[in-house]
Amino acid sequence: MERTPGSTVPDSAAGGPDGIRHTTSPDLSPDGSMLACVVTERTGYPRAVQRPLGPGGLDGAGPERDVVLPVNGPVRRVAYSPNGRWLACEVAPDGGERERIWLVTTDPEDHEVYPVDTFSDATVQFVCWDGDLLAVTAFDSEGLAEGRLVDPETGESTVVDRRMGGALVHARDGAALFRVGARGHRELLRIVPDGRWWPLLPVDTGSTTEAGVILDAGGAGRPMRMIVRSDHSADRMGLLAVESDEDSTESWPVAFRDDADLDWVEVSLDGSTAVLLWNVRGGLSEIEILDLTPGRPRLVHIPPLPEVVASAPTLTADGRLLALTVQSLDQPPRVVMYDVENRRWTGRPPEQPVPAPRLVRFTARDGLELSGWLYRPGDPDGPDEPGPTVIHLHGGPEGQSRPGFDDPARRCLDVGVTYFLPNVRGSSGFGRFFIHADDRYGRFAGIDDVEDALLHLVDAGITDPARAVVSGRSYGGYLVNPTLVRHAGRWCGGIAACGMSDLRTFYRTTEPWIAAAAYPKYGNPLQERELLMEVSPLLNFDRIDVPVLYIHGAHDTNVPLTETGQAVDALRERGVPVDVLLFEDEGHDFVKLANRRLLGDRVVRFCQEVFDGRIG
Repeated sequence: MERTPGSTVPDSAAGGPDGIRHTTSPDLSPDGSMLACVVTERTGYPRAVQRPLGPGGLDGAGPERDVVLPVNGPVRRVAYSPNGRWLACEVAPDGGERERIWLVTTDPEDHEVYPVDTFSDATVQFVCWDGDLLAVTAFDSEGLAEGRLVDPETGESTVVDRRMGGALVHARDGAALFRVGARGHRELLRIVPDGRWWPLLPVDTGSTTEAGVILDAGGAGRPMRMIVRSDHSADRMGLLAVESDEDSTESWPVAFRDDADLDWVEVSLDGSTAVLLWNVRGGLSEIEILDLTPGRPRLVHIPPLPEVVASAPTLTADGRLLALTVQSLDQPPRVVMYDVENRRWTGRPPEQPVPAPRLVRFTARDGLELSGWLYRPGDPDGPDEPGPTVIHLHGGPEGQSRPGFDDPARRCLDVGVTYFLPNVRGSSGFGRFFIHADDRYGRFAGIDDVEDALLHLVDAGITDPARAVVSGRSYGGYLVNPTLVRHAGRWCGGIAACGMSDLRTFYRTTEPWIAAAAYPKYGNPLQERELLMEVSPLLNFDRIDVPVLYIHGAHDTNVPLTETGQAVDALRERGVPVDVLLFEDEGHDFVKLANRRLLGDRVVRFCQEVFDGRIG
């Protein structure tokens, strides 16, 4: 077993110049004077930094200063309070999955750090600021979610609502939106300051309404006004406006597209401006800026993005400045800023976007149209002979393969291996029907999609059928296992990162809020035991006879390490070649750049071994 305690990984493992520094998860102070974000460099966990901005944003910006926290672990989010005094930092101690929140002030002379007192909880996650109060969701060890408003000055907290498997989504002036339901079947509850609640929208089974912003808490004869991200009564995810009082609710579509799903909505504190990020053409990003001040919102601008994939937009209180993260296959994640008022990017001019890899469309055996991103060494449209190929499967299953920065993909291309990232059924970005197409008994068709991806590449003359490896992470790591079982003989090896090997043991050992949310996707362990047995590949590992590389983080509580352990034991008992790469300092996500580089190197080495050295 190959172990990687992060403190012993040399700097040389961190990669070349393009892998030295990533900047993500930006947040702008309300007045636009400061930018906070998460920085990941050669060594160490992702950390928070603050940077004073110039009058036009990054033009004339001052030097960064680190946010020093008394805990060792990756910072995942940062958020300024509306009064600009506080910065909240969400941290995962020791690289695990259970999170804590620490507060610092924006005064550079103040080095004090203030914990949000939630140490009796299993995990606590930042939601938003409600005026001077910090809104959080805290989960206990049984999965009960409690939405709270915390006073950073006194540490006192008020409970907004508590429900099994739910989460607080937004809070404003004492009103709140609280998410309930399992994955793929989520809705919002509207909660007023006295604690009474109502479903926000009528029942629409199979719809997902899980993100929203309160524009006006209502009261004194005014309705409560909100905008929410939802596919309610639609096939695609879009933006709905909702107005509610105690007696009635009215909703209407603000922004929906037939060819795209809405990824993200961000609203300025004054409610004047909204930024929409759209997921288009199989995983590319487009951005729209809306003016919310008229009676009905209107589109005012569509700025061109400097890279093909964008995420995490943030606005100043007046909507004047925008920051977000952008990336592509060859450009690591970085924070860029846009002057909304003057319609220009600030700081160094954005580079011309690198063209995305080729989007390949193919048809599954049951007629469903699928697609994926094809990375080919050399000329992607050239007349190359069929070559060695890695087919890599994303997590989720509601995740999506998009043409963002990808260490293993780049390493494989360097040694002449084609890399294909299919979006099998269940992936997001393709509408409501597609995302539910692998639910429960649809799991078998989702597994068959992996073989269909391989068969398409073989038929197209891209892949040598004798040199194909199936790879995946999280749900994709799970999918590797049943693919090797159900379609034995198609593959010369498998790479499974932090994936499940038996859904029955996964339900028993994962976090309770994760288990409860997964029932509609994988099956209920009480009502559908036979289904779970059929889709749990560990019971049929006798069909696997090719080498497998398992990769896991020691602090993973989403998919516990035991899922890899029992898979490794079962294969080794039969003499099947198995190797394990264990990251002692990571959880479910591998966040250290040195570890990511080591992961890419190990993937290439495994491919060289199973391809009999016929690459590179």
